[in-house]
Amino acid sequence: MDNIKIYELKNDAKSKLLAAVDNDDHPIESSFHGQRQEDSWSLINVETLYKKVYKDFPKYHIGKPVISKRVKEAMDKDQLLKDEVEFLPLTNDNDELFMLNVVNVLDCVDYNRSNIEKFKDGSWLRFNKLVFDPSKIPYGTCMFKIKETPGVQVFVTEKFKQWVEEHKFKGLNFSQVYDADFTEEMEVEQQRLYDAALEEIERNKGQEYSYKEARELVDQGEAMASGLWKMQLNKHGQFVQGELLKDLSYQWMIPAYIPPVLLLKSWHKVKKSEI
Repeated sequence: MDNIKIYELKNDAKSKLLAAVDNDDHPIESSFHGQRQEDSWSLINVETLYKKVYKDFPKYHIGKPVISKRVKEAMDKDQLLKDEVEFLPLTNDNDELFMLNVVNVLDCVDYNRSNIEKFKDGSWLRFNKLVFDPSKIPYGTCMFKIKETPGVQVFVTEKFKQWVEEHKFKGLNFSQVYDADFTEEMEVEQQRLYDAALEEIERNKGQEYSYKEARELVDQGEAMASGLWKMQLNKHGQFVQGELLKDLSYQWMIPAYIPPVLLLKSWHKVKKSEI
């Protein structure tokens, strides 16, 4: 399976948010690690936590995608995901929904190119950088999990992304985690440019401020940076926090909380981003 792109399946911030179910006896509360759930599943109602804008892909727990009835009908028509997931019925606000239990679990990580963090005993802890082996991803695959993280991550291919976009369904953010066309040489050059950008940010930092001082300056219209982190107000006057990505763009978010590590950093003034 050459020249493929892999994305981690994530919900858009504007997706309808479903509340967790408090029912220890129902399999919806179990960990979805690729085992089938159909035989023990029964229809269950999930409540709405926040209505928001997008309803095609409501957000539930991480690793447990949910789709609307109209998405399910389109998938049935196109026979999409037929052998890769179980469609487990839910109800919500008198609407039919379906939870996707991904049973397509692949052993497809390229351990030679991935960056792996391990426990002291040498066992796997996490991937700092995840690289796939395309030869171990069957042709035509749309959705899968990997054996290392089946309970928390769902991955999709370009085929699934294109299908969603063609049908104009809303509610997903496709976060690319792998591109087979991105060679090791390109990866090394990207890292070099990224390191150079961080050095440039630190080289021209000028006067430094504590987080509290920096936050007050942000409210006065300044943009502040510390290493790969940046904070400012967006065009709507909202406080946003950005993380510098490897492509030298910032991933912006309106933070629900401030990570304690940022409170200890020194900050300096930088040029505002157009956001």
